[in-house]
Amino acid sequence: MNYNILADIITIVHTLLIVGILMGILISARYKKFRPIESFALLGAIVIWSLYSGCPLTYLEDYLRTLGGNPIPLTQIGFISFYLDKWFSVSITDKQLVTTTYITAIVFFGISVEWISAYINPEIIKL
Repeated sequence: MNYNILADIITIVHTLLIVGILMGILISARYKKFRPIESFALLGAIVIWSLYSGCPLTYLEDYLRTLGGNPIPLTQIGFISFYLDKWFSVSITDKQLVTTTYITAIVFFGISVEWISAYINPEIIKL
């Protein structure tokens, strides 16, 4: 079994998920009906990321690359930080990435609060 090919597949899936979340934010800014779906997707990603101190796909890729004899410091650097540097020569620290992610999530949830009004008393949202 070629573990490096499996790790490459995990990289592709992981990248598509990240791009999907980012595109979802842009799409939901235009189409309000999409906001609840994107909010739950973003919230799910952040909760998983917070619970595991990183994405489980990052740990899986790192494990597969180690088994394939091609270890990279993926869990120390972080998936996005590592591949931004590798693919685009953009250096970003893990702390900058975490801060940016949480700020983006807070701003997005603040913007998308109005979709909650159908399910919650509107007087609470006015506060």
